[in-house]
Amino acid sequence: MSNNITLRHLRALVAVAERGGYTAAARFLNTAQSALSRTVSEIEEELGTRVFERTTRKVVLTSAGEQLCMNARRALEEFDGALLRFKLYQDGLDGTVRLAALSSVASIMLPTIISAFRKARPNVKMSIKDGFADEVVRCVLDGQVDFGISSFPKTKGRLICEPIVADSFMCICSQSHRFASMETVSWNDLSGEDFVAFDPLSSIRARVDRALQISGIELGSVVEARDVGTVAGLVSADLGVSVVPSLVLPMMGFCEFTLKSLVAPVVEREIFLVYDPRLPFSPAADFLMDMLRQGARHQYQIPVGARWVNDRPVRNLRKSASATTEKS
Repeated sequence: MSNNITLRHLRALVAVAERGGYTAAARFLNTAQSALSRTVSEIEEELGTRVFERTTRKVVLTSAGEQLCMNARRALEEFDGALLRFKLYQDGLDGTVRLAALSSVASIMLPTIISAFRKARPNVKMSIKDGFADEVVRCVLDGQVDFGISSFPKTKGRLICEPIVADSFMCICSQSHRFASMETVSWNDLSGEDFVAFDPLSSIRARVDRALQISGIELGSVVEARDVGTVAGLVSADLGVSVVPSLVLPMMGFCEFTLKSLVAPVVEREIFLVYDPRLPFSPAADFLMDMLRQGARHQYQIPVGARWVNDRPVRNLRKSASATTEKS
């Protein structure tokens, strides 16, 4: 038996069977009745058996035709379903978005945005990895995620980094600390103070150390902690003051401490979309990235002390960056 039966043949077979004749089936398929008749004849020639019994009044399936028609319906349903799923994927309505983000971004900034995203695209699955800035970048470089949201990326290489958010650094201290009575705290005020610092792997630590170095500030004794909650607890216990970015503050709300604006100078941390323009990712991921790029336009709420930046349509930026990479 040859294997030249195509989807066109199967659709013709099912149409004639379901509409009881060639005239109605040809109208349904928007084709000539003679062409439809030839298509059915091709099926019978290929299979070496009749699939329809033709009478003066109607066309009915033979026993072989009934079996073939049952299989044809199943094959067409599966094929059409696959095409529909692909169309939904192409439109960003299906698939999976994989991203990596700083813990503060993942827990504080993303939930509102992802909630809006899921309302428009309920069938899209989400996978979120959280970690330190360099861990986020590594996930992007290794192709584990479609894109990352990170700060102060040390390694860029082929990666594109688009600023989307900036948050200012604030000073936190215990309620009994002398800073608690001050209106604002300057970087110079930190000189000689016991300090609760973030882990050296943290991008917060790198940014704070740089600001202290530029200001020529020498701290008192320094205690290091990896977890945001641990930093808040140590500060609340008056084991030192600390400097934290605004996006982190909601993660510290369970502790009692005093928050002060940090001035002279005001220092901000930028948060970036990070992605590899040479690696493909889903249309749904592209849509979510555009939502993040236009955060101010969509009026997504972020904590006090943080602001959306660079709010502009940049849907074609990835393609342009990819073309530039290929030329270089």
